[in-house]
Amino acid sequence: MLSAAALHASWHALVKSSDDQLTVLTGMSLVAALVAALFLPFVALPPAAVWPVLVLSLFFHSGYRFSLAQAYTHGDLGAAYPLARGLVPIVTMAIGVWALGQVPSHGQLAGVVVISTGVCWLALEAVRQFQGKLLLAGAGAGAGAMVAGYSVLDSYGVTLSRDWLSFTVWLIVIDSGSFVLLMFLLRGRALGGELAAVRQRTLLSGLLGVLSFAVFLWALSRGPVGAVTALRQTSILFAVLIGMFLYREKRTFHRVAAAALIIGGVMLIASSWQMLLHATRVIRRNNLDMRMHIRRFTRYANPISN
Repeated sequence: MLSAAALHASWHALVKSSDDQLTVLTGMSLVAALVAALFLPFVALPPAAVWPVLVLSLFFHSGYRFSLAQAYTHGDLGAAYPLARGLVPIVTMAIGVWALGQVPSHGQLAGVVVISTGVCWLALEAVRQFQGKLLLAGAGAGAGAMVAGYSVLDSYGVTLSRDWLSFTVWLIVIDSGSFVLLMFLLRGRALGGELAAVRQRTLLSGLLGVLSFAVFLWALSRGPVGAVTALRQTSILFAVLIGMFLYREKRTFHRVAAAALIIGGVMLIASSWQMLLHATRVIRRNNLDMRMHIRRFTRYANPISN
């Protein structure tokens, strides 16, 4: 997930540095759809029950792209990105418990809270820094709501599908393809020239985006949505670092301290998962020992019964 977070922050930086963020996001979607389409012959068609989830998820993903483009138009990477990610882990965890029955462990809960605190700290600094920019705050909040919505929906879709790769491939093809079609309807033939002007940026950001999203859905198939989404927010660390060192944004105490909190939350979740894996191994070992004892007892008991 940390590698996926780095990829995630990298494509966000490419989008932010563009003069037309929505065009780059459209190019990203085109690249992602083409890459995912290559895998269609090798994956199964999702069950009928999964298609409503796929269709509903399109609205959240498209809403996220429009909100993100607006946020990057009105704010720095180190400001807009945390605003878009603020309370996402807490909200997704709450929805995951309520709608999916995914109850986190104490360590995962603590890690999610600590990561959210760090992210919100960064977001609050961004709000102070950009007071009066209501469009930035609104776009950031809208992007966060869209992320929370599609995270829970995609987690449910992966579980319902029982095949994370099939769900991932079909979601990327349908979602990205429909967004490109929507942008073509909005901008017409001029979109082709706009995409050609940023083709290198869209190619790289598209490859980074599809890979990071695939890893995210793979993780959703193996862990609770709250903890997985919280780990995904470590991309904020990379976004802040890219903003400070590449785009020469301000290096403040708040950003460094919030980054330290996020790292601490990641360590809590990671240690919680290690404890869970250890407990699972112990239970399996005990079950194996119990079955061996039962076989031995049955072997010795059979001659007596005869």
